[in-house]
Amino acid sequence: MPCDEWCRLVERYRSAVNTYNDAVKALGVAPGAAFNDTWQRTERTRTKCDRCRADLLHHEHDHSCLEVGEPNGNQGTSGIDTETLVLGDQGQSGG
Repeated sequence: MPCDEWCRLVERYRSAVNTYNDAVKALGVAPGAAFNDTWQRTERTRTKCDRCRADLLHHEHDHSCLEVGEPNGNQGTSGIDTETLVLGDQGQSGG
């Protein structure tokens, strides 16, 4: 079962992805010299998005809160796919 910290990190990552998406959209409408400022802002949001994702994956690895015990004693996962949960059906998974 995902813990509260995992849920917080997912929400933080989701917010960062949305902010990055908005910044990328702004690149298409930034005129002339403003484009450079918009590009730098986009790169900052991309870096934050990468950091949020790394924090989430690090938590999943270290905390193992997505693992559940199976009747045979083996460990499985809760069936939660973080990338699909956060990104939805945006074609990001390469599928």
